[in-house]
Amino acid sequence: MIHDDQKLTRFRLKLITNLSPLLFIAILIRLFYWQVIKGPQLSIQASRQHSSVSVLQARRGNIYDTNGELLAGIKNLYHLYIYKPQMKDSTEKIVDMLAPILVEDPPPASPGAEIITPEQMLQETKDFLTGRVTLSSNWISIKHYLTPEQKELIDNQELEGLDFEPEYLRYYPESSLSAHILGFVGKDLAGQEQGYFGIEGFFDRQLKGRSGKVRGEQDAYGNPILIGNYQLLQSQNGDSLKLTIDKPKQFLIENLLIEGMARYGARSGTVTVMETSTGKIRVMASFPNYDLGNYPDYNKDWYKNPVVASLFEPGSVFKPIIMASALEKGVINQDSTCDICTGPIEIGQFSIKTWDEVYHPDSNMTDILVNSDNIGMVYVSRKLGSENFLKTLDNFGFNAITGIELQEEVTSKLKTGSSFREIDLATNAFGQGIAITRIQLLTAFNALANKGLLVQPTLIEKEDQPPSRKVLEENTTKQITQMLMEVVNQSKLNWKRPQGLSIAGKTGTAQIPVDGKYDQNKTIASFIGYFPAYNPKYTMLVTLTEPTASPWGSETAAPLWFKILNQLLL
Repeated sequence: MIHDDQKLTRFRLKLITNLSPLLFIAILIRLFYWQVIKGPQLSIQASRQHSSVSVLQARRGNIYDTNGELLAGIKNLYHLYIYKPQMKDSTEKIVDMLAPILVEDPPPASPGAEIITPEQMLQETKDFLTGRVTLSSNWISIKHYLTPEQKELIDNQELEGLDFEPEYLRYYPESSLSAHILGFVGKDLAGQEQGYFGIEGFFDRQLKGRSGKVRGEQDAYGNPILIGNYQLLQSQNGDSLKLTIDKPKQFLIENLLIEGMARYGARSGTVTVMETSTGKIRVMASFPNYDLGNYPDYNKDWYKNPVVASLFEPGSVFKPIIMASALEKGVINQDSTCDICTGPIEIGQFSIKTWDEVYHPDSNMTDILVNSDNIGMVYVSRKLGSENFLKTLDNFGFNAITGIELQEEVTSKLKTGSSFREIDLATNAFGQGIAITRIQLLTAFNALANKGLLVQPTLIEKEDQPPSRKVLEENTTKQITQMLMEVVNQSKLNWKRPQGLSIAGKTGTAQIPVDGKYDQNKTIASFIGYFPAYNPKYTMLVTLTEPTASPWGSETAAPLWFKILNQLLL
């Protein structure tokens, strides 16, 4: 019996001796796994469990008009949360006291839909709050964007464990006014505040500022460790901006544009008013637009500003720019006579005609603009030549964005070199076959009014003048201004022109290309001009897309242009 016990003891010692190295190796492997392989991940998890980070939201900068009136501001709101370790009241009491304060009004009922009563809304709010308060977390978000009035009502309940964080919400006091100028504030993929389109998108970094953080340590139950590490990074509020937009004028002209679109049956429309000498945009109106505070409810195609983000063929409003360039180069003068204006012109398989198929032999250059003569512009473009024509497009800025402070500005890539054919030279001269933006057109045309200085358009009030460069001599602009005055003065249509005010301007009617062909029934009607003609204060462009009352700019866009002009003079 004793012999057997000794054998068993020796066996156990031998087993332990043999297994000990294996056990030791297994422990080393396991330690290597936890400390080396999983170590960084576990360190991060531990840090997260024992660290708390609170984000200090920065206040977004305001946006004002040129007179200091608010266009986009900030509402001071509050985020309600609960810290359960400090709770002393029952869940039922908290829910019963909070629900009447947080309940929302029933949504408007659609025809035939079930009506939701206030009692049902209150019960839904109670169910929601019960679900939140009974979560296992120590820190629980209850509701965002509470008003100061709601905060005061909740504070008066004296419920332990409830507290607030300040929050800021972008709001637009005039709803849809200047929508395409301002853009809106939404959320990025990470759920952070982000400006989109317009000024909000272009200046997002400056407007949003920089968020701050409070980093501390907490125990396993989520309670703060008072002697633990504590770091504070203060938030930095965003900068405010002052725009060149004149709010009363913007409001007035937006309403006039809506009236004009209804009168002429247009699908969309734009009005842009530039201060001639400075390039400051005083009005930029576009329709259809949208309510900035409820942008998700609107067609996404309406978000972009068509003045800077939509290309179009300008038509006859482009003619004065090419005429001015030909005068500048000295290849024509005001008295030059068109020797090809007797009838249509054939270029390859294309036949070029006048808009009304009436021809004017021996027209001078003023006659060509007065009659809006396509054949006459072919004559001018041939005198100018392809090389000078392409230089004109580049010099007037049609190959690049203007640099106006709007996020969605675009430009097209125009034809150059061998791709620019004889037919392109001819048709581009009267604004066909060339795609530009409205802001490019207005900027270039403004140089005719501004003694040959092409000034960068701007929406921001600043001490320094925007960049400018000379594209025409002053004598050339005097000649083209005289010719454009004749265009207005010799018009047979009853435009309501102010007495004693000289106006230089030009109508345009451009067909809309569809699937590589021009739609005979769809046009973009336009009128562009400046006033007073020899010392202009404003240069203005009006466009109406697909007017049904008349396809012609002279009968739609021009009357609206003059109606707006009369209001601007008041």
